Amino acid sequence: MDSTRPSLLIRVRDRADAESWREFFELYSPLLYAYARNRGLGHDDAEEIQASCYETIVRRISGFSHEERNTGFRAWLRTIVNRRVIDLFRKRKMLNAESSDLEELQSQEESAGELWEKNWRTHHLMYCVAQVGKRVQPETFEAFRLLTEEGLRTADVCAKMGMNADQV
Repeated sequence: MDSTRPSLLIRVRDRADAESWREFFELYSPLLYAYARNRGLGHDDAEEIQASCYETIVRRISGFSHEERNTGFRAWLRTIVNRRVIDLFRKRKMLNAESSDLEELQSQEESAGELWEKNWRTHHLMYCVAQVGKRVQPETFEAFRLLTEEGLRTADVCAKMGMNADQV
């Protein structure tokens, strides 16, 4: 969960590999959107950040290499999204480029980093859970969802799903 599969990063270097880009988008799109929203942006602005990040990724992914960088893909992606958020603030004149507000935004890097880490882990976990959901029986996954997302007790899930406790 802490890293991106190097094979996916290699495959998306081929802009014509639609399946790899679909997988990449499915994995990272919610992360970029949620991170932008958590930085205080509205729905439309978060979607703009998401699109802008993908434009940058498409242009620069061929130059990304795990071996050549001191940081991994996660840090590279974080840098991209943070720059796009700051660019949008400037564009929308939410911040004046020379203002102390911009310095303050940049000085909040540690809290932005913590926010990024939280979003990274949450969205990777959600992606993994969704992948598991595709591979198990729908009833099994629904029982899991009721326990974990809705917080129902085992007895309540049993009653709702018509299962016994061992099945749940």
